[in-house]
Amino acid sequence: MTKTIIAALSVALGLGLSMSAGAAETTLAAKHGPMFPKETAWAVKDQCLKCHQSYEVLGQRTANLVPNPHINHLGAVNCTECHKADKPSRQPELMCNECHNFKIVKKAAK
Repeated sequence: MTKTIIAALSVALGLGLSMSAGAAETTLAAKHGPMFPKETAWAVKDQCLKCHQSYEVLGQRTANLVPNPHINHLGAVNCTECHKADKPSRQPELMCNECHNFKIVKKAAK
């Protein structure tokens, strides 16, 4: 229980710092610390979804992106296929681009 609370506070603090004006974005591994999944773990996606809830929720959070990387024909792939430990969270390497040539953009405001 204590580890869970400490981990939640660490994530919340990291998110707060990353959202502050002018803050340099840190790598995913630094942001998540020991909570970042190990590439060799079989339950990588399940580990991420403990905090990030579900692909449906992630799809709603990224609904302003075209194409929406969390709603695709591949389904719920392992998060580390796109989100690499040594990259900032806003710089994923799209697994989709192994077959496609997507550049994710924000939808135009209505």
